Parts: sequence; C-alpha cells; structure tokens
Amino acid sequence: LAEFFTFDLSEGTGVVSRRGEMPNLGNASIEFYLAGANMKDRNMCIMREVYQPLADTGPEMLTHAGHEGGVVVVGQLELTVDGTTWLLDPGDSYYFESRFPHRFRNPSANDVCEVVSANSPPTF
Repeated sequence: LAEFFTFDLSEGTGVVSRRGEMPNLGNASIEFYLAGANMKDRNMCIMREVYQPLADTGPEMLTHAGHEGGVVVVGQLELTVDGTTWLLDPGDSYYFESRFPHRFRNPSANDVCEVVSANSPPTF
C-alpha cells in the first residue's frame, strides 16, 4: 500500500483524461467520450455517453464479445437486452453480457441523457 502513495505519476502519463482531451467517437446524436484514449493496451473501455433527445443506437440490435455496464447520470435511458426493455432513471445501472442483442435509446423529446459506461474487452 505504501508503494501506491509514493508512486510518482506525471500529468502526461494518461492517468487523467481531461474533458476537452477525450475524443468524441460518436456523432451529433450520440456522443461517446472515451477515457484513456491514449493508453496503450487498454483492457476496458470507459465512456461518458451523451444521447440527444430521441437518439438511439439504431434499428439493428448490437452484439459483440464481452460484458458492459453503466450508470445513468442525467435523464432517462431505455435499454433493450435480448427482447426485454427497461426504463432507467438517474442513479439506475445496468450490466449484461454483450453477446445478447441490445440497444440504447433516449426516450425524451426534450432532455439529453448522460451515461457513464464501461465494457471489456474494449470496443473502441
């Protein structure tokens, strides 16, 4: 434990991703801000996701290897996994195996939805 507190990390090591430094890997409807984008050999993907009103991940269900989870921070998120749909409020979370068909949607016509998510292995 002492090593943890004495280990010297400089600002440029990639430990911290400042808001303006995180690349947006999404588009105008859904913004995906990737933490640690410059880290080599990342074993997970952590993102701040911003869904504009009525934005969704598309009509096709997503599937890929691994696991993913997240916490709704602002607004509401409609999550569909393997044919079941849930409406999540701020503070609600999700976790599932990504091999199951899934999609995400902001059901609000007026408000954005923000989610902090993680998946492993990384998809970005």
